[in-house]
Amino acid sequence: MSRVIVFAILSAFLLFSCTSKTEKTPKGIEHVVVIGVDGMSPDGIRKAETPRMDEMIKNGAATMNARAVLPSSSSPNWASMIMGADTEHHGITSNGWEKFDHQLPPVVATENGTFPTIFTLFKDQQSDAHVGAIYDWDGFGRLFEKSDVDFDIDGDHEDKTAQAAVEYIKKNTPKFTFVHLDHVDHAGHAQGHGTPDYYKSVEKADALIAKIVDATKEAGIFEKTMFIVSSDHGGLGFGHGGESMAEMEIPFILYGAGIKKGYQIKETVYQYDNAPTVAYAMGLITPQAWIGRPVKGAFIGNKAPKLIYKRRAQITQPKILPDAGYFEPAGGIFKADSVAVVMQNPNNSGEIRYTLGNIVPTLENSQVYLDTFYVKETSIINAGVFQEGKLVSTVTEGNFRVVPESKEDPVQFKIYQVKGIEKLPDFSSLISMLASYATEFSHKQPLSIDRPQEQVAVVFESYLDILEDGKYTFYTNSDDGSKLYVNGAEIVDNDGDHGVRERSGSLQLAKGKHLVRVEYFNGGGGFHLDVKYKGPNTPKQIIPANHLYREK
Repeated sequence: MSRVIVFAILSAFLLFSCTSKTEKTPKGIEHVVVIGVDGMSPDGIRKAETPRMDEMIKNGAATMNARAVLPSSSSPNWASMIMGADTEHHGITSNGWEKFDHQLPPVVATENGTFPTIFTLFKDQQSDAHVGAIYDWDGFGRLFEKSDVDFDIDGDHEDKTAQAAVEYIKKNTPKFTFVHLDHVDHAGHAQGHGTPDYYKSVEKADALIAKIVDATKEAGIFEKTMFIVSSDHGGLGFGHGGESMAEMEIPFILYGAGIKKGYQIKETVYQYDNAPTVAYAMGLITPQAWIGRPVKGAFIGNKAPKLIYKRRAQITQPKILPDAGYFEPAGGIFKADSVAVVMQNPNNSGEIRYTLGNIVPTLENSQVYLDTFYVKETSIINAGVFQEGKLVSTVTEGNFRVVPESKEDPVQFKIYQVKGIEKLPDFSSLISMLASYATEFSHKQPLSIDRPQEQVAVVFESYLDILEDGKYTFYTNSDDGSKLYVNGAEIVDNDGDHGVRERSGSLQLAKGKHLVRVEYFNGGGGFHLDVKYKGPNTPKQIIPANHLYREK
């Protein structure tokens, strides 16, 4: 056989092999509608009356274990949803991000200077497609290029936003529509996640989703439309931005054309998988810079992926009482000779084992919790649920700060009212509205219910007694911004409008008392501040009041 014939046969074989592996676009999908509900958690869908979403889950594909990106704040997550990438790729790391005012540049950029979005892909690859973005929060509108969409409107209210989406779909029968609803997040910040008002807001979201879906029926495109319903983050208490499962887990629902019915999505789904799933459904080529993957197992004709590593059944961590709130360890500050420590196991099996000190409990270093016990000095307690001799839950931390009843409050604070505050102000030009003393660096005493809690800034100062020379790390965990100074030098910069977020900084300190200054502000909604440190022979903990003093 001649070399020419062999080469021709080989070429034909390779061509056939490559062609047979070419990814095919799912059949029957001509339109896609993504509906994102700000702040809607899986808990909200489970506990609210949501007949339309329930029907979509029953006759579509869904998971309540999709995961947001960090931080669990709005801008980073909406960006990841439409950009198919994480925060370190697109550079939108906080709600303070602006196109021409940010620190981390995107790894790649369009000619307009922004990371490519799903809207960009439609513009570049299907220029004749009608694409619209309708959103309730004006901050969403800054995350994409206006030139990439044919219809762009800030609805300014959930009802107006939904109605604008309905009218847009009926008039234009667009290829791709993105709808953002914001009112559930408002309920979470104002009334609290998991409250009756929060669940009512989820029920309203369900009704608005129903209107948008029904609009595709009236427009005659329902049978050819795929829907995605998801969220940017969940929430805890009155806020979000942290790493708890309540904040990080989000719903992901696929429904309509091309989607299997009653399919439970067991594969992992991340925030940045949303845009690639849209791209897969519509035959768009995704950029190399995107890291997200389409949720292929949910599409008709595709097999469910084989999962070597599967999601672990969640064992609830033990509860340590007293509870100190949503964003700090259990325990608290106590002016007493001793404090009772109570633990509870929320699971039907297993035992609680705990350690004193900042040590992860193991079978060898821990003791079994049997009944209430007492601590007489500032203590850190770590506890976990053990089954068959193994730690099977995450660890719960308790931080009990015990000080004598006679000790005067050592932290001076001053409160300032600042309208329109979005970052820490220049306090030298402000006049305080109140000055007093608190037990520790915390939002709890300055922002008590009888004082202003929004559009306020607070300055704390106290002398911290360092017991030995060495390197010390300080942490502020705050919503919104904060900074920490030691002896006048800035050590921690956690400024800006953001959810609960921890930042740190370190320095060498000599034994003795050092002036610690913490600046903090809350623009609106939920708020929180706690301040921690660690050093030689000092485990990471909230700075205890028994080491703080008014004077040097």
